[in-house]
Amino acid sequence: MNTNSTDNRKTPLYKTHLNLGARMVSFAGWMMPVQYQSIIKEHETVRSKAGVFDISHMGEFILEGKEVIEFLQYIMINDLNLLEPSKGQYSCMCYENGTVVDDLVYYEENPNRFRMIVNASNIEKDLKWLKEHIGKKDVKITDFSKKRTRLAFQGPKTDEMLQPLVDVDLSKINRFYFAHCFIKNNPVFLARTGYTGEKGFEISFENTYAKDIWKDFVETGAMPTGLGARDSLRLEACYSLYGHEISDSITPVEAGLSWLVKPKEGIDYIGKKVLLKQKSEGTERILVGLNLIDKGIIRENYKIFKDGNEIGFVTSGGYSPTLKKTIGLGLVKKHYNEIGTELEIEIRNKLLKAKVVPIPFYRNV
Repeated sequence: MNTNSTDNRKTPLYKTHLNLGARMVSFAGWMMPVQYQSIIKEHETVRSKAGVFDISHMGEFILEGKEVIEFLQYIMINDLNLLEPSKGQYSCMCYENGTVVDDLVYYEENPNRFRMIVNASNIEKDLKWLKEHIGKKDVKITDFSKKRTRLAFQGPKTDEMLQPLVDVDLSKINRFYFAHCFIKNNPVFLARTGYTGEKGFEISFENTYAKDIWKDFVETGAMPTGLGARDSLRLEACYSLYGHEISDSITPVEAGLSWLVKPKEGIDYIGKKVLLKQKSEGTERILVGLNLIDKGIIRENYKIFKDGNEIGFVTSGGYSPTLKKTIGLGLVKKHYNEIGTELEIEIRNKLLKAKVVPIPFYRNV
């Protein structure tokens, strides 16, 4: 991560993070807090209690129109027939060859209006991709990314900590469902989603409420948590990160996300032919979980070997504060994906022993 702040955007909470002593880094064109005190302490607090993250660098679009569902069925690989008002869905937008434009979540406000949250590094690309494929359909897209603040409130204690602040019964909001409600007197969009493997919520609201709502969350006892812990938490839960497990050179099926690929009878969505074939016939390479047997740390792009032959590469890796060991995800040739298979990972010009293990490493939801 680059620490040069030149030309980087700042979220509405930038000065708040500085006042908290956060170490700020450049990430996807934004100055973001990577940690406040300790990545491990922040990680462990999210696993045991609750943490609050600034995720305002992510993109937020509103899609409206009479043909918005028809449009999204064409552009997404998941099936919107599984949705209903007040429910969200995780999916990917893919190219014709099956590789990924972006992975994202969209929420059905009503059949003619959807809210979409996309990755920070892909905001402009996604917006262009969506607009290029509307054609003559009755769909309008508005980019609210810079006008709204987004927070993630994650951890096993989030319900009991947040309930006194909101005017809805949180126990009635199931996973991937959402509500429009108030935190104290401030209107918010609150969804039971997250990328940590814990219970929790993601919240979106107008920038003017940012400092008040952040303060409200911190006063519940939630720990301010940076991108460092967010990455180690999602790695333990084995949630794909764009540019790592999925990208414009890796398909969802290769990344173990074949469950996203739906047949959608009668709908010829982008990438359908390739993805359904991969889902039924398999792929030449597949994502696996990795534990390092020898001492060391697995990092992205490290080469993976078997008997001296290169068979793949690490997509993500690092130390797991929960498991107290080095873990990683790797894309390897399909013949080497069996649990227990011993491999070698090249670290600092040495081949260190590793083995294929079950995934996810951790998940509490």
